[in-house]
Amino acid sequence: MGANSKSLKTMLELMDSGELALPEIQRDFVWNRNNVLLLFDSLYRGLPIGYMLVWKAKSEVGRKMFKGKIKRKVGQNIDSFYGYLLDGQQRLTAIKLVKDGDENYPLMFALYPQDDGPDEGRFSWRSSWTSDNPWFVPVADIINGEAQPYELLERVRKEGTDFDSEKDSNNILASASRLQAIMDYEVGVIEYEDNHYRKATELFIRFNSTGKKLKGMDLIAAELALSVPELVSNSINRACHRFAPRFCFSTPFLIQCLAANYTGKMKLKKPKDIWTGKEKAIRKSWKKTEIGLGRTIEFLTGSVKWDSDTLLPSINSIIPLVYLFSRRKLTASERRKARNWLLAANIHAVFSGAVYSELDRILRGLGKKPTIQKLINLTRRETGKIKPYHFETRRKTGAAMSLYISMLRNCHARDWQNRNPLDGSVIGHNAELQVHHFFPQALLLKKGYYSEKINTFANYTIISKDTNLEILKEEPASYIKKLRINKKDLEDQCIPLDKRLWLVDRYDDFIAARLKLLANRLNEFLT
Repeated sequence: MGANSKSLKTMLELMDSGELALPEIQRDFVWNRNNVLLLFDSLYRGLPIGYMLVWKAKSEVGRKMFKGKIKRKVGQNIDSFYGYLLDGQQRLTAIKLVKDGDENYPLMFALYPQDDGPDEGRFSWRSSWTSDNPWFVPVADIINGEAQPYELLERVRKEGTDFDSEKDSNNILASASRLQAIMDYEVGVIEYEDNHYRKATELFIRFNSTGKKLKGMDLIAAELALSVPELVSNSINRACHRFAPRFCFSTPFLIQCLAANYTGKMKLKKPKDIWTGKEKAIRKSWKKTEIGLGRTIEFLTGSVKWDSDTLLPSINSIIPLVYLFSRRKLTASERRKARNWLLAANIHAVFSGAVYSELDRILRGLGKKPTIQKLINLTRRETGKIKPYHFETRRKTGAAMSLYISMLRNCHARDWQNRNPLDGSVIGHNAELQVHHFFPQALLLKKGYYSEKINTFANYTIISKDTNLEILKEEPASYIKKLRINKKDLEDQCIPLDKRLWLVDRYDDFIAARLKLLANRLNEFLT
């Protein structure tokens, strides 16, 4: 094992050319934007950012892609393969995303300090204030050489307010040049030369035990990549986007589903012990998991009537269903029970808190011959009657809204004006569905109600944008009559039929009545 140094520019070029690759034991990019900002702050100040670890393997192993665009040159000689990056992915990927101008990482640089001290507050994320401010420049423009220090000085001289030529000129040139030079920053690289995959995996785990620690699922994924080469990098990674764009899954989630199928449990303490057995058995289990996932998506869209993963309150809630669907199809009556179980489990937050413990209990209880009735029995104590307080929320997304939408679509509710089904299938001018305030916000604000009382679930309905534009600031008693909204359409949306409650002076009474109506109607739906 030897150590040397390479510039960040060289490391990024090796990434782009494919000479530096990620082994499939690597986890995904997990840094948040604050981590990225702090890294650039450290680089600008010349602070150490730690060593990187490269495994110079002598034979090819399964690879995974770096996050972001890879710019491989035509005719690039790949015979000079450098190695696999075991530690340093988060740092290199963060720099690459900013350098490439990724829209999710629009890092800006202040040409003058924002706080006390010469280098305080230099970095921030693009905002409406900084995007057109001549004192701020995208970091990508500077480190790519698209904005030279003298050009930036001239821009500030012409457009900047409070520019003092004598005081600011040298500071602007110095700070921009200093940022531009971070691509020449020399990072320490430890080179590990060994062809033993197991040793490389153990080294990867050990190095990643500091900093942003590997989660249990990261270790399980690494061991899976070691036990069944290319299963993660090929089959599982492809399955993540098989149902895109409406349903996308992460690699760790699909490995969870596989682990559940293969072991029949979820509390997996020792990653090395999970994938014991023959490679053939693990691949067979993955095939079953793929079938289970496909059947689950068909169930979500067909029976629950959720048309995208944005309506799925808890991704963990479908793991028991993937496990169940991996082993058998369900009859029409069983699918109805499964739908009701899923909706109830989410509204009662069964899979919040100690998720793995709950999943482990359920999977062990389902056993090798799972049924939907077993699943219902295992969670019966946690999924009682729905109460009005379940809808005392301001959120327009989440378990309450997902349950409400499933109910609307299963009862074939229609838009109040154009009569289109509220299932998200209709596209066109102003056809998209919107959350509508039954009592319009402007009307309630005029009456002195504050935001928390206005933006509450019991004041939400689902209609098309076109219909929403027709209503504007009108009182419900007025627009219901004008649009000739019929009794069934109001009942479908759980609106009290007492016309006196449609008057703004009775708003509080309307909210109380609708909360009870929502609970009663949705209990009937889940029966």
